[in-house]
Formats: sequence, structure tokens, C-alpha cells
Amino acid sequence: MFPSVFRFLKPSQPRFWLFAPFLGLAVLTLIYFGIWQFIGGQIRNGLIDNGVAWEHQSTSGFPARLSLDIDKMTWQGEGMSWANDKVSMTVMPFNDDHAILDFAGPHHLTYSGQPMRLAHQGHMVSLVGDLDGLLRLSMDAKQPQLTTKISNRPVKLHAEGIDIQMRRQADDTARFDAALTSTNLIYNERTKIGRLNALVNFDLKLLTETDPDALIGQRISIEKLNLQRDKLTLAGRGRLRLGASGFFNGSLDLNFVNLEALVETLEEFGLSERRDRKKLLFIAGLSTAFNGGTQDRINLALEFRKGKAYLGDIKLGDAPRWRP
Repeated sequence: MFPSVFRFLKPSQPRFWLFAPFLGLAVLTLIYFGIWQFIGGQIRNGLIDNGVAWEHQSTSGFPARLSLDIDKMTWQGEGMSWANDKVSMTVMPFNDDHAILDFAGPHHLTYSGQPMRLAHQGHMVSLVGDLDGLLRLSMDAKQPQLTTKISNRPVKLHAEGIDIQMRRQADDTARFDAALTSTNLIYNERTKIGRLNALVNFDLKLLTETDPDALIGQRISIEKLNLQRDKLTLAGRGRLRLGASGFFNGSLDLNFVNLEALVETLEEFGLSERRDRKKLLFIAGLSTAFNGGTQDRINLALEFRKGKAYLGDIKLGDAPRWRP
């Protein structure tokens, strides 16, 4: 049997040239499959080297793409952990610098001993990297809902959708520009935040550092902040720093419409007390008049220092915290 097969494959036989293209294609397919498998192994090894573990993993998508379907995926770092029951990671075999992550399950996180849960109705992330690390990130989450505690008080944030676009700065590989858009953002199920648009600049360390103490002093530059909430329309910009006390330090220059709506918003978020409303409205209105503003359009600075918040020269309440 075997001699007849080899005689059939001799190049001198006309039938060889009839089947040669198919044989060549089969050889190229085997070579491509080997490369495909090798890239998949390299990705798995890279995940393991970075502390990622899982219970079960399968590979699919040959030949057009390479998809790693991972069950019970976990990551453990110093002071921080993350887990998700179902994750799909997809790359193009000859463009493994671009990966797409599809999270089917909720995220379970722990940071500084504080558990957090991020549920959603669809969460996809697109990552592009180069020799210097992360180059671009695009994230879209539908119906995200974050539950956690801050200072032992339950906190829940829910939105119709959140979109984040990040890009590394050309002159500083550690810092990123990020554009964030959220729609119908709600705090603790009853406090409506509304539509939020922001353009910020920050060090990637804020997302990757697992030791909170190493983040003290990090600065966040808010280039643009727009908020639309019922009667309140607000625009602002400013600089914030992560203070050693766990509070934010810095200031935001705010330009807004409707002073009373702003005061109501500050009360809802615990930055001022209702009993101080009349005094706050009077002093803020007086300050606005001296500065040449009107009740229709007001410019004031919201400052955070020594754990307290100030609107202009008016002391409100506690500043927001950046860690429990």
C-alpha cells in the first residue's frame, strides 16, 4: 500500500501537480496552526507570570482569531484582588498587541481589605499596547452597578452606561488622557447624578498600584468636567491630589447655573448640611454679586483641604475620600 502512495506523490507523475496546491495548503495550514497554538501558549504564560489564575480554559476561533475562554479567572496582588466567573480574551494571531476582553460575569474586587462588586449587562474592553506597555484603552459597560462601603457606609452607584477612552501621552509614557461619559448615573438608588462628561489626566499607577500608601501625593488633572442634573448645569476644571489622610486635596473652578440647585446637590452628597442652606445661599450670593456674577451664571471655587470642603470661603463639610 505505502509504495503505491509514494509513487503517486512523485513529482514526475502528472497527478502530483494536480494535488500539489492542496498539499501545499495543508502544509501552510499546519504551520499556521502551530503558530496559532504558540501565540496562545505565550498569552497564557504571560497571564500566569502576572499572577492570573483560572479553573478552566479553552481556545477557539481558528483560523481568523484567537480566543481564550476562561472560567473562574482570578488575580491576586498585594492588598488587591480581582475575580470574574467568565472572561473571553480575543486577539488577532498576527496582531497580538491588540486584545479585546469580554466579561460575562460580575467583577469581584478587594482593595485595602474592602470588598467591591461591579455587576453589569455587558462589559467589553479593547486594549492596544506596544513596547512601552499600554497605549490605548476603550471600555464600554452597560447597566454597570458598583456596590461597596466607604467608612462602613454602604455605597451603590448605578448608571445606564459608561464609556471610557484612554490614550497614553506622547511625552510621558506614565500619564494618560482619559475621556469619561456616563448616562443616568444614580448614587445609592435615590440620588440622581445625571449625565457626566469628564476629561482627565492621570498616572497609570492609579489603576495598577496595589499599595494605597504608594499612591499618596498622586495628582489628577481635570481638564474638563460637565454635569447636567435636573436644574443644575455645571462646568469646571481643576487639580486634585491624593492626601495621606485618605481625603482628596485640591480645588475645582466651577461655572454653574442655579446656585440653589448646586446647594441642594451638595446636601445630597453630604458635602454640606441642610441647616446651613440659608447662610450658604446668602454668603455665596453676596460673593457672586461682589465678583460681578449673577444668579443665572455663577463662578466659585470648590476647595478640598485638611479633610474639609469649602465653597469659596464657606466651609461645607468633609471632603470626599479616595480610600476607606
